[in-house]
Amino acid sequence: MNPLITAMIRRSGRSWWQARYSNGHVLSEWDTLTAKLLLPISNGKSSRWEEIEKGGMVGLRLLCPNGMAGELEAPEAHRFFQLKAGGITIGMGVGGGGNNRFCDAHIIGVVLDIEGSCLCRAWENKEKKLIQFQDNIFSMKYHNIGRLNLDVQGVRV
Repeated sequence: MNPLITAMIRRSGRSWWQARYSNGHVLSEWDTLTAKLLLPISNGKSSRWEEIEKGGMVGLRLLCPNGMAGELEAPEAHRFFQLKAGGITIGMGVGGGGNNRFCDAHIIGVVLDIEGSCLCRAWENKEKKLIQFQDNIFSMKYHNIGRLNLDVQGVRV
């Protein structure tokens, strides 16, 4: 990977997804940001996973700020998903501090079978580590996520 991009990922302090297609094309999360500057130097702007092309996608990578990367592969498209587990705090009262979004984990996954079994990698923000786990898209136990919205994710089982 380009050393400048690697440095930007480290400096951003967050993880980023990167999709690989069968034709050799690579699409990075920062290419889909709603902000004007399309580089991995996040300022909280949103990317558009649900709008990217899933056809031909054969790999999904999670690039982490500690320099590690987790990658998943599948022989056919429409098997990958990504999401962030987190929440929002709402400040109340005088000097309540406003609303703050937080991300506990950034998750990528690949569906393994028709029953919804999946292999996942996650960057855990508090622990600052990349982990691997198995779960099920119809009832994700990790962070009590529950059932994934397959239409939003672009997954076909």
